[in-house]
Amino acid sequence: MNKKSTIIIPSYQNSNYLKLCVESILKHSFFDHEIIVHLNSPDIESETFLNKEKIFFTKSDKNIGLCSAVNHASTKSNTKFILYAHDDMYFLPKWDVFLFDEINL
Repeated sequence: MNKKSTIIIPSYQNSNYLKLCVESILKHSFFDHEIIVHLNSPDIESETFLNKEKIFFTKSDKNIGLCSAVNHASTKSNTKFILYAHDDMYFLPKWDVFLFDEINL
């Protein structure tokens, strides 16, 4: 099984938490995941960070809501599995190993 997923993260003017969330994924993931963020309004600080980290993102000119943001970003996914996360979540070490172990059960 390919152990790569897409992590969809909608964000609404929450750059400090978004940075922490993305950094925790990059630091604590055992597998290489695709991360797609949807910015639910203009947010220069988040865009700058995502560009610097080479994280793909979509954006809307206004807040289109969580569901529409997730649906929009998910159309850009290139993996079999999609994980929905909030921008204020923190991923712990080997979180993805435990997740794929459960999927394999």
